[in-house]
Amino acid sequence: MAPPYLAELLLAFRAAGGRPLAQAATVSPAGAPQVRTVVLRGLGASGDVWFASDARSEKMTALALTPRLELCLFDASAGVQWRVAGSAGVHRHDGLAERVWGELSGDSRALFFSPPPGLALGHTGGSSPAAPARVAHGQERGGRPPASFAVVRLAPERCERLRLGPPLARRRWTRGWNGWQAEDVVP
Repeated sequence: MAPPYLAELLLAFRAAGGRPLAQAATVSPAGAPQVRTVVLRGLGASGDVWFASDARSEKMTALALTPRLELCLFDASAGVQWRVAGSAGVHRHDGLAERVWGELSGDSRALFFSPPPGLALGHTGGSSPAAPARVAHGQERGGRPPASFAVVRLAPERCERLRLGPPLARRRWTRGWNGWQAEDVVP
């Protein structure tokens, strides 16, 4: 069943050309908050949201230990902040992963053929740091994703919409055993 906020959140996706930027918050293995910006790649009929990630990244280590995720995106055209929280699942070598891989640009794909994220860059000849390699010929379109490619899919349990312009308003939706419940809260 579609969550009651889905149509409005879809407008935020469309306002961003279908690929909004969001901040993704996880919990590190040491228990500290970690946040980074991700490109949202899809919004499903049940309100699930997904993005591509390097399987070797710190966020994937964090999600393996604590599979909880919160995304925050801002629709500047409407003056609305969205926060979506819930359980995170990782997709690799399945239909969703292959579909998202097929939608990525060659430059985005190149990142998954680079050394692991966070690894110190080596210097070649002492002049410039090594950069991610270009995608090998034939990988620009089609082909299967490499082992380093994953898709993170958030199954929402809570969503909040904060309207920042007049009138200032905040609504929270929470999924319970009997479906989605909505309540207006103090902004």
